[in-house]
Parts: sequence; structure tokens; C-alpha cells
Amino acid sequence: MQFVLLAIIVGALLYLSRYFPKAAFSVLGVLILGAVAIVFTTTDFAQNSRSRIPISDITIENPIMTDAYGGGYRFSARLNNNNQSIELKESIISITMLDCPDETEQGCTVIGQSEQRVVIPVPPAQARDVSRTLSFNSAKPAGFVRWQFSVTQTRS
Repeated sequence: MQFVLLAIIVGALLYLSRYFPKAAFSVLGVLILGAVAIVFTTTDFAQNSRSRIPISDITIENPIMTDAYGGGYRFSARLNNNNQSIELKESIISITMLDCPDETEQGCTVIGQSEQRVVIPVPPAQARDVSRTLSFNSAKPAGFVRWQFSVTQTRS
């Protein structure tokens, strides 16, 4: 679909350049500026920037999953920045839903996974509460539900 749109734009620019060269170059300039703006606004700078806070310095304390509206779940926890000198600006928390045959965590199957971007500044040696609503639409547990939580990325 994108190639068809690109072909139409190129064809229109070629047609315009034959009869109206100044207009064609103006449109081309606007399209290039628009493309650059789209790239800069959609690029994930958090992934590209280096994190100075090790993931091991960030801990999730008292994670709780409760039922929420529409079959969703409410995730609540406290995010601790155990680093003594660097502020945490953003983190990504991986939440995994497990279906276990009994109350132990043996023989469990992953039936849902979600990564939640948390953009809450946490100063050094402090903690902040986090709360998110999420959905595992296709997850239908047959046994006992267990949860796993981990911080997968950080940004300072």
C-alpha cells in the first residue's frame, strides 16, 4: 500500500515538474520536511539512548493484579530506584500471565504478556507508585493464574 502511494506521489511530482517546476520542487521540499518530522516524532529515542541505570538497580515492590472493567486487569506496584545518584525517567515493565495446573509454579504455561512503558520520574534512592490498566483479551486460564513482573529497560 505504501509503495502504491509513493508511486502516485512520484508520478504527480513528475507531471508537475514538466509544467510547473517551481511548484513541484516546493511540494517535494514539503514532503521531505514532513517525512523528516514523522521520523523524528515516531522514533523511539528511549531505545536508542544509552541507559546509565542498570536494570538491577530498579525493583518492583508489592506488585498486585486485580480484576478491572471489561475483563481487564489493574496493575499496581511501587517502583524503587535503588541507584544513589541517577534519576530514573522511564522504564518498561514486562508483565507475564501464567496458567498453572495447581497452586505451585511448576508446569505453568504463558498465556499472556504485556510490556508497559512507565514514564514516571523516580529520583535517586526513592520510590513512586505505579498503576496501569491492561488487557489480555485472548487469555483464558484453565487453572490457577500466576503473574511474573520484571523491569526490562530503563532510561535516565
